[in-house]
Amino acid sequence: MGKAVKSAAAKPRGVTKLSRKALAELVLQRPSSGESTKSLRADLQRLRKHLGQPVPHFGKRGVVQLAAASTKRAGDKVVAPKFNKYAGWVEWQNAIFLWVNATGGSFDNTFQLGGRQVNWYVGGARPTDESPIVRRLLGKPSLAKGGNNVLLFVRPRATSPYVYCGQCSYMAHNADKKGFEFTWRLRDFSALRSSTAFKELLGAQQKPPS
Repeated sequence: MGKAVKSAAAKPRGVTKLSRKALAELVLQRPSSGESTKSLRADLQRLRKHLGQPVPHFGKRGVVQLAAASTKRAGDKVVAPKFNKYAGWVEWQNAIFLWVNATGGSFDNTFQLGGRQVNWYVGGARPTDESPIVRRLLGKPSLAKGGNNVLLFVRPRATSPYVYCGQCSYMAHNADKKGFEFTWRLRDFSALRSSTAFKELLGAQQKPPS
């Protein structure tokens, strides 16, 4: 009888111990491996279809996954590229994505000239003219192949999806402003001005704080 009880308490067959990486992917619901965006090219043509519209995938990770030309690995499992989700930008081989909160962010990002321009801050630990991202952004964005295409993504609030606001051209920068301020011109303003989602972004900044 004692042997039967001991047998019933035996470890079930077929139980596989998860690796630390696999456990992180399962519990945190994010990839623990994948190529860095810095080694990949963003699919600008795919993004173009969403100009002036909320990106169908939520958050920074959703935008990055949409822009990745290939997000597949063994087993056809979707894996988003790696990037720093805490930074206000994402670097690719051929582009730089800028993240902006129309309201409620760490910096006062504002649209100017009816939405034709916007200011954006590098943020982080005391950025300077010698910071790698600043040096790249000051390289004068270009549409040439492999150039620094600067793309803007803005959300009205943290709980909303990002709206793709197209490409930007450098206007000015101010290293003396806290967070290192850039001013960008929205190159696609003529197409954005009729977008309901873009109008909502402008309207969000005109509402008095509650």
